[in-house]
Amino acid sequence: MRKTLILFLLSSCSLFFGKEGHESAKGSGYKIQFDSPDWIVKKDEQSDYVFENKNDGRILLSNSFCKQFQDRPLETLARKTFKTIGSFKAEKGDYTTFHNREAYRLDGHGKVDGVPVELHILNTRRNNCYFDFVSITPEKSATDHALEFEKFLSSVVFQ
Repeated sequence: MRKTLILFLLSSCSLFFGKEGHESAKGSGYKIQFDSPDWIVKKDEQSDYVFENKNDGRILLSNSFCKQFQDRPLETLARKTFKTIGSFKAEKGDYTTFHNREAYRLDGHGKVDGVPVELHILNTRRNNCYFDFVSITPEKSATDHALEFEKFLSSVVFQ
């Protein structure tokens, strides 16, 4: 299951919109300074940042798409990201702010390869770029994953 989770999350919006030839804001528009002893950085060509929890396989990731997705509502983009998740059920979805910009937060549950997972996304726009920040957690994980996602989000630095 871990490989399937990684494949899903490493592509995030790219599953639906395609990452080939896209312009990323990584490095020039934002960086993530997430540093925790239980998390390792994963390298992937399809995502800006990917972190995997070495204890239970949870994944945190982010993607950016510059000059794309400027005309679609954030809610629509968030729901589309989870569209291929089996039995996806949204638990909570709300507009909010993130770094003084409009953002949308969607939390829910679904199945990846038949394994129940908890899913979170926060997306926003800044400087003509669309950003999504995603968390996927196997429901069997007993750790406080919501707190880790908040730490991940607080480690985002826009330039």
